[in-house]
Amino acid sequence: MSYSAQEVARLSDTNYRTLMRWVNEGLLRPEGANRGYGWATTWEAKDVREASILSALRRAGFSLQRLREAIEYLRSLGHNPLSTGEFIVVKRGDGAPKDVIKLCDTGEAMALLKDRGQLVFPIWVAE
Repeated sequence: MSYSAQEVARLSDTNYRTLMRWVNEGLLRPEGANRGYGWATTWEAKDVREASILSALRRAGFSLQRLREAIEYLRSLGHNPLSTGEFIVVKRGDGAPKDVIKLCDTGEAMALLKDRGQLVFPIWVAE
């Protein structure tokens, strides 16, 4: 199923202009993005998920700069940064954001901001 940028903005609880700025800055790379100014023509379900996670992390208090660093780091490892795995926000005692932990599909958990790339703990799931 394909979505328009307006639908993605609504589904991810993000302002349309903010969403398009994230595309232009390379934080999001929807499959159907035009090469010119970066306005997406179509978005797939994985793109909606990425926009929703980025929006949630921004609402949790993380700066775009810190999230950009985490996304670039994940891309350098060959990960599709936000469309796979689960994410846990770690906050300090005063409620300020401290780190994001990505629970990878491989069963590993890695810190994305504080000690980037550090394996936090392996997870084994009995089937």
